[in-house]
Amino acid sequence: MKFRILLLQVGIGCVFLAPLLSAQKKTFAPANDVSFKISTASKIYRTGQSITLEYRVTNISHAPLFVPREWEATCPANPHVWAWFEDSSGKQFGPGYGGSCFPRLQTISERMSKEAVLLKPGEHLDGTFVLETKLFGELKPGVYKAVASLSGWNQDKFTEPERAELAGMAKPFMTGRVLDSVRLTLMAPSK
Repeated sequence: MKFRILLLQVGIGCVFLAPLLSAQKKTFAPANDVSFKISTASKIYRTGQSITLEYRVTNISHAPLFVPREWEATCPANPHVWAWFEDSSGKQFGPGYGGSCFPRLQTISERMSKEAVLLKPGEHLDGTFVLETKLFGELKPGVYKAVASLSGWNQDKFTEPERAELAGMAKPFMTGRVLDSVRLTLMAPSK
């Protein structure tokens, strides 16, 4: 009899705990639920030339999820997509970002309407990102990797009410980071 009562208490506890765990699981999805790939029109460029990276974010999970657009709509701006060069020694050459802004009061729903894209399984989001080889006093001729990262949302940067509003959107938001790279050769400018 005591065993049955204990079993019933555990069962009732699981019934009440399951929605809480389910809501936490639904609010954020790991970065490995997406594929992030970059490409360029060519593998050879001249120093001083702008290089356009094309990227594709694909939902490879079995459920819809929100992925970020290129820039975050918060202040200060933190990019969700960022790229840099890396030489053969591992030294990184990347642009900085900054600027002044005035924080705007907006609901999470307003913010995410600008910042997030809902992808169903198999759907993708395409975009471009320009890397300038002349921003670094012109990179020297040689072989480089163009590396790009896609960063999701950090759940710790949301308040409890904001997390509750995100959970109410019923689809998870990508969290974490994924990287991809392409190998490029920079040649001396033509004379």
